[in-house]
Amino acid sequence: MSEIMDERGRSRRILFVTGRLGPTAAFRAILALARQLNKAGHTVEMVCRGGSLASVYPREGAWRASEHNPPIWLSRALSSDLRGRLGLRGLVARIRKMNPEIIHVHGADLAGIGARLARRLRKPYVLGIGDFLDPGQSVGFSRRFIGRIIVASDAVRVDLVNRIRLPREIIEVVPEGVDMSVFRGRDRGRSAKSEAPVVGTVGRLVESKGHEYFIRAAHLLAMRGRMAHFVIAGEGPDRKRLQNLISELDLVDRVTFARGPVDQLDVFRAMDIMVVAALAEALGLPAIEAMASGVPVIATSAGGVFKLIENGKTGILVPKKDPDAIARQVERLLDDPDTAAELAGRGRTAVTENFNIERTAANMGRIYEAVLSDKAAQGKTAAARRADVGRPGPAA
Repeated sequence: MSEIMDERGRSRRILFVTGRLGPTAAFRAILALARQLNKAGHTVEMVCRGGSLASVYPREGAWRASEHNPPIWLSRALSSDLRGRLGLRGLVARIRKMNPEIIHVHGADLAGIGARLARRLRKPYVLGIGDFLDPGQSVGFSRRFIGRIIVASDAVRVDLVNRIRLPREIIEVVPEGVDMSVFRGRDRGRSAKSEAPVVGTVGRLVESKGHEYFIRAAHLLAMRGRMAHFVIAGEGPDRKRLQNLISELDLVDRVTFARGPVDQLDVFRAMDIMVVAALAEALGLPAIEAMASGVPVIATSAGGVFKLIENGKTGILVPKKDPDAIARQVERLLDDPDTAAELAGRGRTAVTENFNIERTAANMGRIYEAVLSDKAAQGKTAAARRADVGRPGPAA
């Protein structure tokens, strides 16, 4: 890893360990953070385990697209199966050549692998958890090498402390940031007369995301004769149940799923309105990205989204599990495009001011420094204790 000095005269070598490469909000946030840290003078490299974008990258080797993009390595060793465990030795050898000072593990599903890497490399690490853990899911970590657990919102921190029983003192809240240069405003050149408006939602197909209520709102609008098309972008175990609900409500021609791995940025550009019907939300990164794209957002008052949206100014808040409230607000925005445009403009400004990647990177840089300082102090204390043990006692 090359050394690049930042404006403070301090450069850090950081390894990101992350899961699957995909055109998703989560991966975009990780990549944006890596780029911004590089711009700030640090040196970041990434190791990933594959995903829908894996074919873009060399199977064995690094990829660099521009000055600030981090090299990205693909490694099967990040899999949890036997093949992954057998490949861990080779990955450790490669990382030793990188010689990172700190490791940033992204995702609770990689917590165990992150702890093993830290122990083998004897390096401090931080663990990022961007969403609520699934029922029964746990988080393993190395108490010796863990520096901090980074979460996206206060709601996730409370859940980890109260439900998972993680120690509060090592958890810090750092909301994910977005690179506004990636998000262009929607193309408003479409003719409303020639095309039906698009109402969309983005998120994992799991019960907690509330897609059922989005579909039921679409049914209410169809019953009222409103011409609109509804799009769901996401993958997950709830897909079959949702497809059955669409069929039962005779919405096959009105509600569609985005096919396969789709770039969510393209989905946002096609939307006229974004709906977040979640029952629980860590931060609401898809809502943030929709706002950054200039799309007006209707969202339930769940988790981080509640703090993000100022009702009636930067978006619209509705109660949870209330498809009629969603439908009424969709109708309102369809009937009043000027209000929709004003909400979209103020929403984009709010994201620029509160979720910019520069602030996120600065906060993470502060945390890296604190972790490295703590570990250095612990090392000095341990060395002093060893010296005391070996020092001869006073003469009799």
